[in-house]
Amino acid sequence: MKRLIIIITCIVTAIAVYANPPKLNVESLFDGRYNDNKSVTISIYKNNGNYYRGLTVKDNPGIIKKIAEAISKDAPRAKEYSDYSGADGQYTSLQIFNNGEIIYIGLQRDRHGGAFFFIQGKEKAFK
Repeated sequence: MKRLIIIITCIVTAIAVYANPPKLNVESLFDGRYNDNKSVTISIYKNNGNYYRGLTVKDNPGIIKKIAEAISKDAPRAKEYSDYSGADGQYTSLQIFNNGEIIYIGLQRDRHGGAFFFIQGKEKAFK
């Protein structure tokens, strides 16, 4: 009987850990700090079980640096990670697995001081 209780407890604990929200560093970028910043455009969409958040940044290298730092902190958790520099800019992408779904994270920095950043996935991945 004790074994059965221990096994059930382990299963319940494993399910609870598996279902935790991702608590990503990049999510903190959408805490409202850039809502009134004229160099940032924020997009948030929920549609058919999908969730998307994006920031477009113009002429503000400080914010772009903060985005890149948040991505770097989340990179060790990534299932897949890529970073590419080319003639037209730098591209960073991550895929983080949570709640049986993949969260896609991307940052595109151009040579003119602008950037586009996004987080996208099924709503289930963020719960």
